[in-house]
Amino acid sequence: MKTIYKVAKTELRSLFYSPIAWFLMIVFLIQCGLAYTYSLDSNARSQELGGIGLEYMKDLTERIFGGRDGLFASVMQKLYLYIPLLTMGLISREINGGTIKLLYSSPVRIRSIVFGKYLAMMIFNLVLVAIIGIFLVSGMFQIRSVDYGMLLTAALGFYLLLCTYSAIGLFMSCLTTYQVVAAVSTFVMIGILSYIGQLWQQYDFVRDLTYFLSLSGRTEHMLFGCSRRRMYFIFC
Repeated sequence: MKTIYKVAKTELRSLFYSPIAWFLMIVFLIQCGLAYTYSLDSNARSQELGGIGLEYMKDLTERIFGGRDGLFASVMQKLYLYIPLLTMGLISREINGGTIKLLYSSPVRIRSIVFGKYLAMMIFNLVLVAIIGIFLVSGMFQIRSVDYGMLLTAALGFYLLLCTYSAIGLFMSCLTTYQVVAAVSTFVMIGILSYIGQLWQQYDFVRDLTYFLSLSGRTEHMLFGCSRRRMYFIFC
């Protein structure tokens, strides 16, 4: 375990020393702010125009954060643009720099290297969850009778989705020595797993298969407060 922690610490240090990580964090913060203010403003305008009474207020948390135009849905639509840029150099950077030979010659197992780099991505994903948590806390103060369970479940589903994307990116980075190829491959694979649930739904066998492979469908269930879908991400 100490070796895994050392590899993760080294990877996090190199990650935060590069400007791309800070740039993506700033862009992610801006995207979350725009999505949150847009959703909050549209619901406020609806209330000013009359709303739908008390029933409208009960579903306000779901509409602002978990609806199709909510914060999480808006962020997830562009989430696949962030992870490939972060994971494209996890392994291929070591190969191109020649440091992979030093790792192989040292008394370090390959699985410790992989787990360490994945642990670094899991920690970085917590930073992204903390950024979106700023707006969750803001919503707790601005929404009356906020649904805390729905917000926590949505945040958990968002984190598990980030970790799943990171695992895909790490795997693609192991297959090639070119960072651009790893980034494009990760982008394509995430796109396939995100939209495969919409293909050939008229066939029962194919619909069951694509439902199992679809990532976005499972995450949408968690955005609406269903925490049972977390086992899908854990085992995958």
